[in-house]
Amino acid sequence: MIKVDKHSIAGVVLAVICVAVLAGTGILNPIFANGLGNAPRELRLGVDIGIIQSQQCKSKKFLRSNITKKDFADKLAIVMNLVGVQNSDSKFMETNGIFDGNNPKSKLSRKEAVEMMARATNYMLSDNIFKTSVKEAKDFLDYKIPEKYSIAIAYMQNKFVVRGLSNNKLGSNRMLTQREAVYFLYRLYEAISSDMMAEIPNEGLCFIDLPYGHPIIPAIKNLTVAGAFDRSILRSSFDGDAFVTPEDLTEMTSGIFDRCGKEIDVVRLQTIFSDKEEYTSRKELTLVLEYLLDTFAVNKQITTQVDFVDVSEKDPEYPALSKLSGAKINPGYGNKIFAGNEFATWFETVNLLNEVLVFAGITNNPVDMSASADKEDYDRLKEIIKKKKAKIQNILGLKNKTEK
Repeated sequence: MIKVDKHSIAGVVLAVICVAVLAGTGILNPIFANGLGNAPRELRLGVDIGIIQSQQCKSKKFLRSNITKKDFADKLAIVMNLVGVQNSDSKFMETNGIFDGNNPKSKLSRKEAVEMMARATNYMLSDNIFKTSVKEAKDFLDYKIPEKYSIAIAYMQNKFVVRGLSNNKLGSNRMLTQREAVYFLYRLYEAISSDMMAEIPNEGLCFIDLPYGHPIIPAIKNLTVAGAFDRSILRSSFDGDAFVTPEDLTEMTSGIFDRCGKEIDVVRLQTIFSDKEEYTSRKELTLVLEYLLDTFAVNKQITTQVDFVDVSEKDPEYPALSKLSGAKINPGYGNKIFAGNEFATWFETVNLLNEVLVFAGITNNPVDMSASADKEDYDRLKEIIKKKKAKIQNILGLKNKTEK
């Protein structure tokens, strides 16, 4: 079985680690794209750690269906394996009183799911996988928490792993759906992993889904120094393949302006996002980058001709692309496609923002790509992760569906 050491939790998690979209470097596409950028984060990241499959995330019928006790136990076993519990499978969990093997194909209620997670949490606390100082749980209107689960459920409540319904009820007798199961389990994994990581000496910025040496880390650090995250909160999962919302990008831009003591042009930003889409398009991102260049690098600007097959000189993003090209920043793809209507991910947004701020001199620590991993490094990492995923699936008796 896999024992994930606390000092390697960020680098050896089963999560499929995606390569940042690196402007101007030639590595322009994530090696592991799951095509779920607009899915809820728990579902998207649940795919990465192996508790749900990509195609299942796209099926509303599957997500609404009820999960069985055995299926939930298998998924919980994956979480326990990832945080370092040895020999964790449904048989191990049954032996240790975490999972009741009677009627394994029966449906699972929300109360039963919470109590199974509480027993697993108690086991991990007793095994010193992580620690908690939270002691008192809060009863739900329809569920009085047993004393033996008090500390475990208090932890899950404090970390927002388990959230009641809007009427302060747990929905105790309601059958748990596949969607809710993934939400519960990914949040539990994230909470424990981030607590474990907090005990590891580091440079103050780390994510459970990125290794310490990931090339996007310096860019995130630079943006933090520039104030990009003063108005928003970085989660313990970076979730780089998620799409950036206009609100996210507006908050990052406003934070940069605030830190530099400049007043932001709200009207200009509102004009950029006039299409009112749920997520930021690559075209809109480029226009925001142009605004930053116009504000902070106006004396350095050089415009050069750009040659994208899907952008003409009449398009509103053309001047922005020309200015970025003059700064030797290329937000396009290697085949001369800009794809302006596609949504921008966190990976490419953070990297491109950092490129602009470094060019403008707002941050003085450009990303040193000579020290970053190259494509061969990621290919090797990909194979390692595939093998780990296959090993866990085989141990749990699951069908090996590792992507080729």
